[in-house]
Amino acid sequence: MPIKSLTFSLLFVLMTTGGCAIDGLLLTELDRKGHSPMPDPAPVRIHGRAPGLLSGTVTLSAGDTKLGEGKTDALSAFVVEVDGTTELTGALLDVRQGGKQVLGILPHIPAQKSVLDPAINLDIAQLSPGMANVDTQTTILSVLALAKARAESRSLGSVPATSMTDTLIELNDRLTAGDKILGTVASMVTRLMANPGPAAPFLVNNVSGSLLNPEALAGVDYTGDGAADKTTQAFDEALAAAVASFQFKACYVPNKIKVVLLARLAKGGKNGNCEAFDPFLWAKDLPGKRMFIAAGVHIDTPRCTEERTAHCLTEDQIDALNKTLGNWQPNRTRMYDDGSHGDAVASDGVWTLSFDAPWWDASAAVDKAGVRIAYKFTWGNDGDGWTATEEFPGNQRILELTDQNGDHIIVRQDDFGDETSNKDKANQLAPSLGGCGQMKWPSESAEGCASDVYERAVDTDGDCKVDGWPSAGNNTALTVPCK
Repeated sequence: MPIKSLTFSLLFVLMTTGGCAIDGLLLTELDRKGHSPMPDPAPVRIHGRAPGLLSGTVTLSAGDTKLGEGKTDALSAFVVEVDGTTELTGALLDVRQGGKQVLGILPHIPAQKSVLDPAINLDIAQLSPGMANVDTQTTILSVLALAKARAESRSLGSVPATSMTDTLIELNDRLTAGDKILGTVASMVTRLMANPGPAAPFLVNNVSGSLLNPEALAGVDYTGDGAADKTTQAFDEALAAAVASFQFKACYVPNKIKVVLLARLAKGGKNGNCEAFDPFLWAKDLPGKRMFIAAGVHIDTPRCTEERTAHCLTEDQIDALNKTLGNWQPNRTRMYDDGSHGDAVASDGVWTLSFDAPWWDASAAVDKAGVRIAYKFTWGNDGDGWTATEEFPGNQRILELTDQNGDHIIVRQDDFGDETSNKDKANQLAPSLGGCGQMKWPSESAEGCASDVYERAVDTDGDCKVDGWPSAGNNTALTVPCK
């Protein structure tokens, strides 16, 4: 058999037997050699019903990201089609018709295993416990879960699917058993839905205010005391009490943590000084380039010795983490903006790298030091060197793996080329904002010097005000079975 034919035959066998990872490899290699790429995976279709909502708009989302849309028909049935490339956790169904609104949470939506597989058709009952329809009961459960996630400054998607499933089951069981704390919220939600106002009652994307939309009240007596409620106060207080009464059911891996690094590439964006900056001051933007990360364990990470045996990394752990991070080789370790490898949204300009790292609670360490890494982004082609690809030469970003918001995931979002961020030297953060030309760990910083070395909330809407935590995308916390 000719070599060319043998190669094609081997590729075909691998492609038809190896699953998603093989598909991704083949796509990459074929594309590199100038061949036509393989087709996109077939979609995943979500089927369900929202009784009583005819010609309603159905939205499936993850945080602020819309994953798919649909319409209810004359029988209140709907189909929402989502991209088959990405496995999803914590997706929210939002069905609306005028002032009517029902919600439902889908803990897990699988991705296609191969580009050769047909479309997947799934009923909502297969994806969420007890969800025969999207209705009042699923709305009550969704409101409780949304409120809990907000109270913990996390997204629904950061809750492991098994944890979300177990939590929804627990909440449903408590409501069935007549739990008074949860029942108060359930009664309020039921009254709001039975008396729809001029607007949808629940603000599912409102991360800082009430979940209840004031514009939806319009004289509704949602407390059941015989008088119209004009504010959201009673609802907010009842919801806060309910949220305090439960936890997302999960047991977390004690010595490892999921880390998600995000590089946002945006021309015309603003840096930490709220000034426009050029992300390509040092790198050259040429066709065909993509985002990479060059990184390694920072020298200041506590190392295990005869004297220090806790809250430290062994040499083997350091070697393994360095390998994961690419050992500071430029343009070798890829980041992704295609909806795969944990990336939230394809082609949105936010590139993602996710990995598991050794971890301990830094506050428990004698010197309050945790695992520390150094990194920077490069914009290049596979195998390029540093020249014309690195975001800033002679400097690095520094990050300590400390879980600042308690969601058991470390998420750090940076803008490519922003020299006011966690860049260690020649840092350009304005003195009025705590800039002093360098970025150090908090224990080493001079008084008045900023220390931007942790995961942190970001400006999500471009007004130079920090207003939300970056999304972990399609990454969840590391868990173990609860005993």
